[in-house]
Amino acid sequence: MYPFLDLHCDTLYALNKNPLAGNLLSNTLQVDIERMENVGAVTSCFAIFVDMDESPSPWDKACDLHDLFLSSLAKYSPRIRQVRTSRDILLSATPAALLTCEEGQIVEGDLSRLAILKDWGVRMASLTWNHENDLGYPHTYSDKPLKDLGIEAVSEMERLGIVVDVSHLSDGGFFSVLEHAKKPFVASHSNSRWCTPDSRNLSDEMLRSLGDVGGVVGLNFFPSFLSSDREENPIANMVRHVRHMRNMGGSGILAIGTDFDGIVGTLAIADISGMEKLWYALLDAGFSNSELEGMWQKNALRVLSA
Repeated sequence: MYPFLDLHCDTLYALNKNPLAGNLLSNTLQVDIERMENVGAVTSCFAIFVDMDESPSPWDKACDLHDLFLSSLAKYSPRIRQVRTSRDILLSATPAALLTCEEGQIVEGDLSRLAILKDWGVRMASLTWNHENDLGYPHTYSDKPLKDLGIEAVSEMERLGIVVDVSHLSDGGFFSVLEHAKKPFVASHSNSRWCTPDSRNLSDEMLRSLGDVGGVVGLNFFPSFLSSDREENPIANMVRHVRHMRNMGGSGILAIGTDFDGIVGTLAIADISGMEKLWYALLDAGFSNSELEGMWQKNALRVLSA
């Protein structure tokens, strides 16, 4: 199968929260090195995700997860290695790990910490998760725009080469990013709101706007975002979302952001080793090989290169 780039997984968080699940090499979760090796040339974006309800100091928790990331890579090298650029990804013949962040409150309002994240190798970061923070508001707040510090964060992230991620952000926040961003941005793990009316998904206007600025949206495998039936996640629903997102934003908008190890329910693709199911389902639905190559890796690499 064509090389694969997954824009979002919560494996670091899951391993940290439940050490009995195993380790990065082999675990009972949805992403590990052994299963990545079975797929082939795979790059997973490992998110440093902090739930503010669980962490009195988001920055300290982010540092803990970064330590786990470094120790895991050191322990299992050369079976996995950290990548920082699109070139690194293209040259990687083994499973690769790209570091990202989820929850802008990680920096605790101190934008100088973004430079530290960049030094760690963070190449993409979301402005919010599911709580209001110093930068902005989550999707449940609908039209609330970015706060002034959030607008400053967009500018500083772009200066540093950290891609702005609008998944989980309010609608108003999305359009604030659209107004102020100078570079392509992404929704790393979101779907189509027309297909499934959930505030975590993107409206048609958002999808068209992402396409216009050269951004991408990563297909999220969470059943609730794929269908109103929260206990079912058939491949057909995934195909439906991909087709609609392509129709709204063009084939260049397509990417994958599984949300593995951050999702529950009955999954059509249970873990990272099952990606070929979606590839063949999309081929059967009339998507071309070139469109799928873009979705699997090329479109997201274009954004990273920008």
